[in-house]
Amino acid sequence: MENMEVILPGKTVLVTGGAGFIGSHLVDRLIEEGVRVVVVDNLSSGKKENIHEKALFEELDIREGKLPEAFAKHKPTLVFHLAAQPLVEAAYENPKETLEVNIMGTVRVLEACRQIQDRGLQAVVVASSDKAYGKLDKLPYAEEDFHVDYDHPYDFSKSVTDSLVKLYYKMYGLPVASTRFGNTYGSRDYNFGRIIPDCFAAILQNKELQIRSDGKAIREYVYVKDAANGFLKMAERMGVVKGQMVNFGSGTILSVLEVVQEIEKILNVKIPYNILNIAKNEIPEQRLDWTKAKTLLGWQPQYSFEQGVKESFEWYRSFLEK
Repeated sequence: MENMEVILPGKTVLVTGGAGFIGSHLVDRLIEEGVRVVVVDNLSSGKKENIHEKALFEELDIREGKLPEAFAKHKPTLVFHLAAQPLVEAAYENPKETLEVNIMGTVRVLEACRQIQDRGLQAVVVASSDKAYGKLDKLPYAEEDFHVDYDHPYDFSKSVTDSLVKLYYKMYGLPVASTRFGNTYGSRDYNFGRIIPDCFAAILQNKELQIRSDGKAIREYVYVKDAANGFLKMAERMGVVKGQMVNFGSGTILSVLEVVQEIEKILNVKIPYNILNIAKNEIPEQRLDWTKAKTLLGWQPQYSFEQGVKESFEWYRSFLEK
C-alpha cells in the first residue's frame, strides 16, 4: 500500500511561494496535470503575473496567523512548500529574517498541514537545498550526510528545514519529504546576483558582468522545468520517500567561469567580466548524488544545459527589453 502512487488529476493542491521562480513553474505543471491549485504568496520576491490564470491566489505571508485558515478553507490533498528567503547574500546581511522565514515559516506550514492531516492530506513536499549540506568535504553529497558545523545562516536554515521534515514525519506521521536541488536556473528568476541571470543581463544590456566570487566555485545546475517535474514525482511517490530528503541534480557541473564560457559558446557571444571576489563564506564545490531520485522516483533531467540556456535567454530577452 505504501508504494501506491498519489494520483494528481482532480486533487486540490496548495503551493506556498507559488508566485516565485520555481513555484510558478511548479504551478504551471500542476495545472497541466489537471489539479485545482491554490497559491499562497506574499509577493515579496514573486510576482502576481507569474501565477497561472487558472490558479486561485491567497496573498498571505506564511508567518501570519491566518495561514491555518487558508488550509482549512481549501482543504488541500497535497501541499508544496516553496515559500522562503532564497538568497544566500541576503541571508548573510539579514540572518534574522532568513531564520524567521525559512525555519519558523516552515514550522507554521507543517503545523497547518498537521491540523488537516486527517482530512485527506496525502503528501507534503518541502523545498530544501543542496546548501543544507554546508561545507562537506565528501563529494558528491549523499542524502544521509548531514553537516552540523555551519558558518552561514542560509545553509543552517535549510538544514533545520530538513530536520523539521524528519521530526514531523517521525512524531506525527505527517506524509512529508524534502527536495534538495542543485543550483536551479531558468525563466522568472529575477535575482540578478545569480550567475546565469547576470550573464543574460550583461549580454542584453551590453555591460560588463560583475562576478561576486573568485569565479572558481563549482555547482551543479538544474533547469527549472526539471525541478518542477521533480516536485511532482516527490508527491506522486510520497509512499516511498516519506521522512526523507531527495537530491536532484543534472550532471552539469561547472565553475562560475565555466558557466560564462558555456553561455558564450551556446549563444555565440562574448561576455566581458570583472571578478570582484567579495562573496562571503562561499562553498568551494557542490555536486550531488541523485541516485535516489532515479531509483525511487524514476526521475531524470529532460533538458540539457544548452536547451535550458537557450529557452531561458529568450524569456530574459523579452523581459529585459520591455
